Amino acid sequence: MGHDAPPRWDRRMQQRLAHGEAAALGELYDRFASLVHSLAHRVLDDEDAADRLTREVFTYIWEHPDSYDPKQGPLRSWIAGVTRHQAVQRLRQTEAASARDCGDGAPAPAEIEQKIREASTAARADYIVTSMPAPLRAALELAYFQRRDYRQTAADLGVTEDEARRRLRLGLQLLSTAHHHHALPPGHRASYTARGPRSSPAAPTAPPGPHAPRGPLPSHSQHTGPGSSAPPGPGHGRSR
Repeated sequence: MGHDAPPRWDRRMQQRLAHGEAAALGELYDRFASLVHSLAHRVLDDEDAADRLTREVFTYIWEHPDSYDPKQGPLRSWIAGVTRHQAVQRLRQTEAASARDCGDGAPAPAEIEQKIREASTAARADYIVTSMPAPLRAALELAYFQRRDYRQTAADLGVTEDEARRRLRLGLQLLSTAHHHHALPPGHRASYTARGPRSSPAAPTAPPGPHAPRGPLPSHSQHTGPGSSAPPGPGHGRSR
């Protein structure tokens, strides 16, 4: 959609990560950390949990760069899907633990699953709205958040009423996919479980080659809020 990186950039970024280029991770973080954090917070409704999940998502990307297939769609969409999937898994774990603590007063399993579905759908809808081309997003914001009718929306946007209706119709069609979208994105082939924060190993002195053992995630600042410019904390590597 409007903010997705060009496919050529996506392919090049995947290749750089696969070669263990630490600078690539920094660029990826600068571009997408705010997106990851906001989606995680939308599902988990907890700042600290969103910070931890942001670290885990970028750790996963660093350790599994080949899980992304550029042929399946934009890197931005794939990262959003990984984030939603991992956030939903974390929410499910949290809700299950809370239910155990509540004993007989715990919500029914169906209620918990409904809460999880609603959180996942809300995150997906947020992503769709923020990724829409600006004209569609502006029309939706005017009509549904500011309660403008078609005529007022058209006047505010400086377009005809037919054009305002067209933009709203397209925007609503995109939003409707939020209710029919799996948390795990297509093209995400590797299975994984959510990981907790790790201790900080020394950063590699040189990026490993394409066939060398994967080095640890480069050591950076632990701050992962949306305004941060440094990648999240470290993780342990895998053998390639």
